[in-house]
Amino acid sequence: MDHINIETSLDDAGKMLSSRLREARIARSYSLEDLAIATGLTEAEIVAIEDGTSTNAYHVERIEHALG
Repeated sequence: MDHINIETSLDDAGKMLSSRLREARIARSYSLEDLAIATGLTEAEIVAIEDGTSTNAYHVERIEHALG
């Protein structure tokens, strides 16, 4: 039972992170292309982070740095 709760908590945390990064990008008026240029990531890699299908820590770190 605890295993399921931990997984749910991790999923929720991932969704919150994805949402927070997308909101930060929009608040700074960055398009996906702008952020891609600033991070060196592709737009597809950024979308994957923002929609929660990727949790690549290196990509998240680069996005956070660019938006920081």
